[in-house]
Amino acid sequence: MNLLQLGTKTAQGSQKSKERKLKLMAIYKRGRVYWYHFVFNNQRVQCSTKQGNPRVARQIEAAHKTRLAKGEVGIAEPKRVPTLRQFGPRFKAEIKLHCAGKPRTIAFWDQKLTRLLEFTPLASARLDKINKALIASYVQSRHGDVAVATINRKLATLRQIIYLAHDWNEIAAVPRIKMLRGERSREFVLSHQQERLYLEAAPQPLRDVAILLLETGLRLGEALALKWMTLSLTQP
Repeated sequence: MNLLQLGTKTAQGSQKSKERKLKLMAIYKRGRVYWYHFVFNNQRVQCSTKQGNPRVARQIEAAHKTRLAKGEVGIAEPKRVPTLRQFGPRFKAEIKLHCAGKPRTIAFWDQKLTRLLEFTPLASARLDKINKALIASYVQSRHGDVAVATINRKLATLRQIIYLAHDWNEIAAVPRIKMLRGERSREFVLSHQQERLYLEAAPQPLRDVAILLLETGLRLGEALALKWMTLSLTQP
């Protein structure tokens, strides 16, 4: 075998090797557009096609594959996933945007996030590294110190943060976050006898407020926010 044949064979082998490295490929839908990922030189390549058509998405994926195989492009640095602490301000900004005019709701989410960040392993973890083991570690650190309901509210907050990060394409997958069992139910049904006894004993204006709640189904906060200018006692 002469040098020319050896060089040709080596080039062909190198090309086949590149093609084998690019063989593991897939497209998947995230939201309304397709993404693709594959492995090249032991590195994961993941990109959005910005297309909702799977056929077009595969064409874009194939074009990227071809450019890599020909050595025309390098692999971009993977997107830096924020930690829970780094993502916190964005979550709070989103809550303020969607809960404008509800300061108590904003304060609720802000407080729960603050408590989550007190657990350093969770606060310093990248969002894509928050898994069942880390969540279990957090629960164990709080279990026995606070009520189950309190832990569940923090887990619910963490779940909302993770969902938001996924919606914003910061992470590709969402871990399953299960609420703890043993939380006391707050559901209570007032019997007719209890209603009568309360109304007989309640002073004004509690009696009138209670009647309003019972007859309309309003929540306490909704009833207290009512103004005379918005009420009509003559029209249904």
